[in-house]
Amino acid sequence: MLARLLLLIALAAALLVACDGDDSSESVVVETAQQQRDAAVGQAQSVAEQPQSAPQQSAVDDQQAEQALGDSAQAPAADDEPSDQLQTQPVRPGGPPQPDFDVEVANGYLQHLAGVLGPRASGTDQERAAAEYLAETFRDLGYEVESQEFDYTTQAGVSRIDVPDGYSTFAYRFPGSAESPISGELVDVSGFGEPSDFALAAVSGKIAVVDRGLIEFRVKAANAVAAGAIGLIIANRTPSESIGGTLGADTFSIPLLHVSKDAGDELRNRLGTTISVPESLPNRGQSQNVIARKVGGACRVVVGGHYDTVPAVSGANDNASGTALTLALAETWSEHPSAVDICFIGFGAEELGLHGSAAFVRQLRTEDRLSEVAAMLNLDAIGDGRAPYRIIASFELQDVGDSVASDLQINAATGSLPMQLGSDHASFSRMGIPVVFVFPPGAILHTPLDNLENVDYEVFGDIGQLNHGILACLLERAGSPISPTLSCGQE
Repeated sequence: MLARLLLLIALAAALLVACDGDDSSESVVVETAQQQRDAAVGQAQSVAEQPQSAPQQSAVDDQQAEQALGDSAQAPAADDEPSDQLQTQPVRPGGPPQPDFDVEVANGYLQHLAGVLGPRASGTDQERAAAEYLAETFRDLGYEVESQEFDYTTQAGVSRIDVPDGYSTFAYRFPGSAESPISGELVDVSGFGEPSDFALAAVSGKIAVVDRGLIEFRVKAANAVAAGAIGLIIANRTPSESIGGTLGADTFSIPLLHVSKDAGDELRNRLGTTISVPESLPNRGQSQNVIARKVGGACRVVVGGHYDTVPAVSGANDNASGTALTLALAETWSEHPSAVDICFIGFGAEELGLHGSAAFVRQLRTEDRLSEVAAMLNLDAIGDGRAPYRIIASFELQDVGDSVASDLQINAATGSLPMQLGSDHASFSRMGIPVVFVFPPGAILHTPLDNLENVDYEVFGDIGQLNHGILACLLERAGSPISPTLSCGQE
């Protein structure tokens, strides 16, 4: 009776619709999936007869919170309502234990992405070259690969500052600030942008430059507008600070720009000079997601992160680290029966507003396949920072990360950063799909210092092992043929 039940379960699972499957190859897909699941059931029966071996957690200060919540990759406005019900995933028998994970495999991919490919700005030839590298690697690992092309239009996040002596620099323009061109005298504001600071600098009718820190971006902006400034430039105080941020829901009538420390120093050498900022225009382009799955497989658990960078930055941490771990996990799990239940994805154009993950989820909704995805594991900026690592997770998955971290004795626990923190998990969470995202605070982001020299390989190894264990637990909860060797908490 048990054998018959297992066979019926395997036959039913083989008839599930493949993620973005091609109708012209339906018969081949079903046959291959059947063969894979028959093999999985056989392995499950064999393993079930053997005993399983037993396996051997913070607050953010004001500046770190401003940096974390000031990620330029803000979640785009949802054009669809969330799904409030998730269908129960099919239950299948347990299977073999999770495979072993070797962080050196991930390190190899990291070196190539950041060291050989280098900057991969959204919508550029360099980003497309990185997509081709991902596709080739996935194919070599035995996966079927789809390139999901999409067009994007985003509010301009980059502006230029021009000085008559020929000096010019790029600056981040905050969403919610004016897009009109300006020209005016550059004046320095001492302090951090209190109303009294702007009053002492006599900024009325001028463009003010002020240091970052202590006061929120939106409060600095409001004080500059109240003092009569026609533009505001916020300059970093250290080379390691990220560039980019948010004004929340506030909007302002003047351009508000953000520059690096070096650019701020150059501008302060030109105080009293009339500078100009051209009109800001919408940014349009094309990018692509790279989706890998086993032939006939389904996207029950989505694993991935974005592979693009901000301009002129190699992005070793943000996000060659997450992309490298995506490839390493694809290699690690490639021969495991549960591989048929995983989609590994490199998302494009995340830095301009989560466009890749939004396109993928939009396609799922169009095809009425949101309920196919039991969970999404987001891998972003995991090669720098410090412990304790924060595990951002949907309510129903919070115990998973805590349990795995405890078993591995890794200093991580469910944290307090918002679910809508600007990364690709937000696109899934908005549609009601449970998510997990391990986030190390204090990381270098959106600066030329985000390079291989500043990767913290201990952090990278810890979070790699943690995500590997979490993936095994997510697969088990999705009904995949696996017996995790770590504690997965209580469902």
